[in-house]
Amino acid sequence: MKRLLIALVSLALITSCEKVVNPDIDQSTPQIVIEGLLTNKDTTHFVKVSRSIQFYESGVNPIKDATVVVRHGTDTYSYTHNPMAVDSLDGYYFSDTPYAGAIGEAYTLSVNTGGITYEATDSMKYVTNIDSLAVVLAPNVDDEDREAGRIYQVLLFAKEPKETVDFYQFQFFSNDTLITSAESIYVFSDEILGDRLDGLPSPVLFKEGEKAGVEIYSLTKEQYLFYTDLSNLLNSDGGMFSPPPANPRNTFTNNALGLWQVSAVREGSILIEP
Repeated sequence: MKRLLIALVSLALITSCEKVVNPDIDQSTPQIVIEGLLTNKDTTHFVKVSRSIQFYESGVNPIKDATVVVRHGTDTYSYTHNPMAVDSLDGYYFSDTPYAGAIGEAYTLSVNTGGITYEATDSMKYVTNIDSLAVVLAPNVDDEDREAGRIYQVLLFAKEPKETVDFYQFQFFSNDTLITSAESIYVFSDEILGDRLDGLPSPVLFKEGEKAGVEIYSLTKEQYLFYTDLSNLLNSDGGMFSPPPANPRNTFTNNALGLWQVSAVREGSILIEP
């Protein structure tokens, strides 16, 4: 998940040739940003904890001394900061033991840093199975993709339960490497998808010989709204008719930013062959 950069920008109006009001952008207060993912896979899960940066700053500001736990009923799962001491994983906390979330169950993430505890609770929703994948030639391939040999799309087939309101996130892989960019957020509601996913085309293209992978994550409505807010923020052109940038909605206490995502996941793969 992309780190959230929070900046408070005041719009200054020039009222005359002699008086200019400068924006007071140094007054933005850094905030705690928490990003965590728990799935139904029996694996080591992660939580990322950082502090937002000031408008003129660059880089990241990871928090390395937080206390991170996940609670489920009477069970508590502790997380340790960057246990392998990898520089690129500063700010990342990993569960001490592998575990799997269960569909229908609620999980609470608790992060304590600076003497303040930030919490969010989410439940794991069911996600539909992937029935099959197919490979087709992609329409309207641009010159860059064509020269690179990326001329194939993957079609996804699955059932969509009619009796429930569902939200989904899609991720795409090439040879087991994630190729969905941080700025490309693929989330949908079942109102858009209908009652079947009959040949839903991948938004990314593949080359012959690649193994294409697809993952579907279940989302709660709150997670879906977070991602749509984030997509709007990342894709705003900054024009005068664009809505003013705003932080995505979240459910953490004490004004922490970010997302605690508890999702069931289904996955499938197919070899790209003509």
